[in-house]
Amino acid sequence: MLVKDFMIREVYVARPDFTLKEILRILIENKVGGVPVVDDHDKLLGMVTDGDILRYLTPAEEAIMGYFTYITVLPGEELDEKVTSKMNDKVSQIIKNKRITKLSPEDPLVEWIKVLSKHHFKKIPVVDKNDKVVGIISRGDALRALYKEFVQKLE
Repeated sequence: MLVKDFMIREVYVARPDFTLKEILRILIENKVGGVPVVDDHDKLLGMVTDGDILRYLTPAEEAIMGYFTYITVLPGEELDEKVTSKMNDKVSQIIKNKRITKLSPEDPLVEWIKVLSKHHFKKIPVVDKNDKVVGIISRGDALRALYKEFVQKLE
């Protein structure tokens, strides 16, 4: 079994200049937990996930800063202030991990499961030889493949 046998081919994508508001709309309206970020030629630049957004929007806590003989207490942020101030930030500001994990449509099931389990990712972009996004594969897809390959054969 190969990635191409189970990948989702209809992939919602984001561009680096999309705002946080636009990304949230894509995720909510399409009921997805993450999208690949691509350039104008659909080449993969990164991924933005619901977890990335939650981490980005987490308000900063109160901090104590010491400077020689001075101590300054910096106030924390409120959630509504943080969210409101970040809605027009660009996707490129949210993406923190510059290393991109990706799969090929020709990768076998064992490789796909290794990548998902090793990195604890929920979704992984699938790219062709030119690094163009052609699909996305998820944990649920992996479970369906395992079930079809091993469990159904036992019944």
